[in-house]
Amino acid sequence: MRIFLMLSLLALAGCASAPAPTVTTAPVIAAERAFASRAGEVGWIPAFREYTAPDGQIAAPVLASAPQSLAETPDDGARNLFWWPAYAGISRSGDLGFTTGPFSVDEARTPRGQYFTVWRRQADGSWKWIWDGGPGPVSDPPNIAPDAADVPSLPVASRGVGSAADAAGQVQAIENAAGSAGAIAPYLASDAHVYRGGRPRGIGPTAAENMAYPNSEVRYRLLRTEASAAGDLAFTLGEANWVREGAAREGYFMRVWQYRPEGWRIVYDQLIGRPPAPPPPAN
Repeated sequence: MRIFLMLSLLALAGCASAPAPTVTTAPVIAAERAFASRAGEVGWIPAFREYTAPDGQIAAPVLASAPQSLAETPDDGARNLFWWPAYAGISRSGDLGFTTGPFSVDEARTPRGQYFTVWRRQADGSWKWIWDGGPGPVSDPPNIAPDAADVPSLPVASRGVGSAADAAGQVQAIENAAGSAGAIAPYLASDAHVYRGGRPRGIGPTAAENMAYPNSEVRYRLLRTEASAAGDLAFTLGEANWVREGAAREGYFMRVWQYRPEGWRIVYDQLIGRPPAPPPPAN
């Protein structure tokens, strides 16, 4: 019995001292760049069709199945849409990640806005996106070369909560209990990125200012939650409603949550507004 206990303790000590697997954002950065390169080769519509996951979603302008919406979108042959990663993140389990950065519509790669893509590793090891859609124009797009060797990245979490199901449940509980911009703002990480169309990027100390735009009364309704196998990274998507200049507005929110020593924190947040409905035709 004593020998058995000693062997067990030695085995546990060996496991505890074994180095954790090295996880980097290289796979999602490579997937994003391959996706963008493919758009230049065959056109953006065929490229989007190739790289979307079966459960991919886009706002077109209403929330829709990406495969279905793209299948119904005629290929215009355009090859003038360019984009490249300027910031990325990945889970400890290496199965869920994101990138964001500038997009351009000219050969000079003049930044015109900000894209955001959420990636999920598939059963065959390939990477496909489950969400694609950014906040649009920002007043200070990131200045980074398309082929930059070092892309700034979110530090990988030190640990998770154990499983994707546990992570999803915990994040859903926070989202549903908060329900508004003002109530969820305290969950912003100190290094969070918060984007609102037409405004400067909110990063770190300026993130809270963007979170409160257009006002702290923006209401949220959660529609989808995805989490990593390690239970350390989660993506949430849902509807947003607010009032601006006396008119009711609506759109969608997207967030990336990371589990940290202090609990779940928002590390990326964006809001996409839907165009107002056209006025009824005059009689």
